[in-house]
Amino acid sequence: MQAQEGVLSPPKKHSLIQVYNFEDLPLITMNVARIGAQTPGMASEIAGNEKHFAMVGFGPMTWVWLTPDKPVPGGFRAFDETEIEGKDVPETRGDIMLYFSSDHADLNREIANQAGDLFGNDGELIEEVCMEKFNRTSDTENILIDRSTNLDTEKSSFVLAQRFKGEEDIPSKHYQNSFSCDSYRYTMTFSNNPAELQVHGDSVSRPPVFRGVFFIPSLNLLTSLRMGGIRMGSLAINAKWKQ
Repeated sequence: MQAQEGVLSPPKKHSLIQVYNFEDLPLITMNVARIGAQTPGMASEIAGNEKHFAMVGFGPMTWVWLTPDKPVPGGFRAFDETEIEGKDVPETRGDIMLYFSSDHADLNREIANQAGDLFGNDGELIEEVCMEKFNRTSDTENILIDRSTNLDTEKSSFVLAQRFKGEEDIPSKHYQNSFSCDSYRYTMTFSNNPAELQVHGDSVSRPPVFRGVFFIPSLNLLTSLRMGGIRMGSLAINAKWKQ
């Protein structure tokens, strides 16, 4: 089992994050998952020898439709709307998250455009942030799902992505990337427990203008998604009848 590189590796000079929604998600979930799963391989072909990474995350509804009888351990759902500093904050959004990072902004854009072309008219781009400056904490404890009773989810992770108006730092005790970009602060907080991310999201110092929570499969699980093998493994709908 190996984690997706974007979870443990620090960002490169330039980063690009995109979040998509899909109107007919129940009908096209497997197609969306395959496109997401093949994105890292496609990125590698485009980048060639350039150092880069492409990380893919799946929103709560995407993962529920992929594995309806086998939810992620720890509970994985959209975080409810809340109130922070007297302002209403909507629930988390997003069906697919794509995170590209390299030393060249145009390379990130080329990879993102290829993925967007594959999604076609099915995908609605609801969030896009280009980033350059970043800070990163050094705490890597409790980031990956480890020693799981479900081997399919080992070395996977969860991430809470939030965008705040203003460039001031957002205090956090969690492992996180924090970017400054065009009068916004964008943070990515990783954890093996979505409940911890919800507590963190409800306790930030000011309300975000966007937030999304995503499951980041391990590279092994991502490969299974690309090949359609998730329907045959322990996460398959009929897995309980095979025990």
